[in-house]
Amino acid sequence: MANLLTHSIIVLYAFVFISQCLKYHLAGWLWLSSLCWLIISVLGNMFLPGLSGLFKPTNLYLIPVYIFLAALFYGNKKILNAQSSYLSNLIDSGRLQYLSLIIWMVLISCLGQWMPNYSSIIFYLIKIILWQPIFWIGSQWILMWVLHQNQQTIKRPLTSQELVLLTMLWQFFFVYLSLLGKV
Repeated sequence: MANLLTHSIIVLYAFVFISQCLKYHLAGWLWLSSLCWLIISVLGNMFLPGLSGLFKPTNLYLIPVYIFLAALFYGNKKILNAQSSYLSNLIDSGRLQYLSLIIWMVLISCLGQWMPNYSSIIFYLIKIILWQPIFWIGSQWILMWVLHQNQQTIKRPLTSQELVLLTMLWQFFFVYLSLLGKV
C-alpha cells in the first residue's frame, strides 16, 4: 500500500511538471530533465547493476533531482519569464530544500567528531532524497504553498533566510524521527 501511495505521488509530481512545461512552452526544460534521468539511470546501472534502471524505484524517486539539475542548466530566466507561478515556486522551493540539506551536511561534517551518531544523521539526510520521495515532494509542495502565500497575501514577506530555516527545521524533524525509529 505504501509503494502504491509513493508511486502515485511521484506520477502526480511528474504529470504536473510535464503539463506545466508543455503549457508554458518549456519543452527544453522537460527534455533536459529527461536527459538527466537517462544519464543518471545509465550511470547508476553501470555502478549498481540490478538495483538501478530506468524504471526502478531508485531512479524514479530522484525525479525532483532531475528537474532541479535541468533547471540549473536550462536557466532560471526562461522559467521565470514563463509566468507560471507553479514552476517558479518549484525552482525556488527546490533551491531552498537543497541549500538547507547542504547546510545540514556541512554542519554535521564539521561537528561530527563531537556527535555520537553523526554517520547515521548523514545517512538519514541522504535518505530524504533517495528513499523518501513522499517527504521530499510533500515538503516541497508545502514550501511552494508558503512561497505562493508569501507572494500573494502576507503583509511582511518572509526572507529567504527564514525560509531556509523553516526547511532546515522540517529536515531536522525528519532526521530526529528517523533516529527514534518512527519513520
